[in-house]
Amino acid sequence: LYNYSYCTESVNITAVPIYYLEPNNRIAIKDENTKVDGEYIVSRISLPLTYNGTMQITATKAAVRLY
Repeated sequence: LYNYSYCTESVNITAVPIYYLEPNNRIAIKDENTKVDGEYIVSRISLPLTYNGTMQITATKAAVRLY
């Protein structure tokens, strides 16, 4: 249901690995540079196999309230 609540508002993040993060988790994002603010549902994660790599997170905007 969350995938269809907002049209196509999604975000891609490159960050240091967060190993406890899993798909379908709800995360809060606030970034002043890109004007991204709100709660998102993690849809895809790409974790590196090297010790100094970065992970890729793809998340979709979560609805505030679903009726």
